[in-house]
Amino acid sequence: MKHYILFLFLCSSLLVSPRLYSNIDCLKHIEQVQNPRDREIPKDEEKQRGLDLLANEIIEGIDEIDIRKTARSSIFETSYGFRWKMVNLHTGKRIIIKVDKDFKLISARYSDNSKIMRP
Repeated sequence: MKHYILFLFLCSSLLVSPRLYSNIDCLKHIEQVQNPRDREIPKDEEKQRGLDLLANEIIEGIDEIDIRKTARSSIFETSYGFRWKMVNLHTGKRIIIKVDKDFKLISARYSDNSKIMRP
């Protein structure tokens, strides 16, 4: 009798689990529709709009970032302005930089929030 109940329990869990996973996938899809992703600006548009030069000016204003030791990601256009990430190639620390539409610095912080940098 114990084996029969265990077998019944395993079979019922297998029947229920696909339904559970399909509901989770559906919820993920709804969440993505409600929160649109930031638009990545292509390199040619970035240069045409002068965003790469403005980004370099922002970076040079922050004392803790050495441009020669960092790599910059693409610039993303967001609802509030722009954002991009940088990686210090020597230490591996990631820095997230956010600016408004007028390229005024909003925040520059390490990805683990260990220290907020000030220009």
